[in-house]
Amino acid sequence: MFLSAEHLSIDFPLAVQRRGQARAQAPGASPLGGTIHNARGRSFVRAIDDVCFELGKGDRLALVGHNGSGKSTLLRALAGIYHPTQGIVRSSGHVSGIFNMSLGFRHEASGYRNLVLKGMMAGRTRAQIEAAMPEIAEFTGLGPYLDMPLQTYSQGMAMRLAFAATTAFSNDILVMDEWIGAGDAGFQEKIIARMTDFLHASTIIVLASHSTGLLRRIANKAIWLEHGRIRMAGDVDVIDAYEASIAPQGPSAEIRNLVHSRSGMWWLPAAPGSLSIGHLLWNYADAPNDLQLFVEGPDGTRQLVRNSIERAGAWQAPDWVRAGLRFEIASRQQPEPLGQLSIPKAVKATRA
Repeated sequence: MFLSAEHLSIDFPLAVQRRGQARAQAPGASPLGGTIHNARGRSFVRAIDDVCFELGKGDRLALVGHNGSGKSTLLRALAGIYHPTQGIVRSSGHVSGIFNMSLGFRHEASGYRNLVLKGMMAGRTRAQIEAAMPEIAEFTGLGPYLDMPLQTYSQGMAMRLAFAATTAFSNDILVMDEWIGAGDAGFQEKIIARMTDFLHASTIIVLASHSTGLLRRIANKAIWLEHGRIRMAGDVDVIDAYEASIAPQGPSAEIRNLVHSRSGMWWLPAAPGSLSIGHLLWNYADAPNDLQLFVEGPDGTRQLVRNSIERAGAWQAPDWVRAGLRFEIASRQQPEPLGQLSIPKAVKATRA
């Protein structure tokens, strides 16, 4: 069993706008996005640039990098959705992918009916699908909601159904996109247990997630992408190197004093002219020690940002933070979050 990428590059044509043609991007200018280049009178974004790796039986590869670094593009190329501009993807069998939770689902159909459809799309017989149904239903934890139309599901419920269906009917090679880190802590433990089962079955797994804690528990190899290129590849120490590169400096004495000046969760805007976006501050002195920081996007997807944070602290927001994102601090011991905070619109004005 194997999966390999050999000098893989993928270009996307860039539309020319009336303001003029896009300029080639200087390497190292920003970690976001691919590299813009001009060829044959047209502009292209090179989303993946000369990526090479080889995976064998039982390998679990984690992809890390900033938003726009090429992780999702690489996963789609491995699954055969995107065709390489240069290079080739080789595998010993069909690659299953989890990219879009609604792909292949009918919103008016029940959860059970959608599970049947997913199984049929994966080439399973009706008898095989029915035999797998009790285990899938138990794994989702959706209970009576499986009899209800998918359009009544929350984003998290739909994620549970999609993950359960895809992994139950997957092939020997599985690739998964960012949202694998979404969901509550209990379901993440189910995800890890399912990945462990795959490991015992010698399945190859490639996954991307902002939840580096989840990646460490699953993966035995890692690739750090930047501008579509491999910046570092190796074992899970690559994840540590990536985290160290994006870790903000410790809070100043002034911010540390602010943290202890009040309780709850609040936003500290950046000073005018500062390179920082701002800080998220919190103080839950009476809370348990096992606190976690989550973010919820406009589509309702919830992802783990930081694991095992202190009861009082400050977090300098990285580049990907945008106005409207909702952050939440929660304890594994309590079902309800301790606090929630939406990033104000003023954040946009602090970017320069």
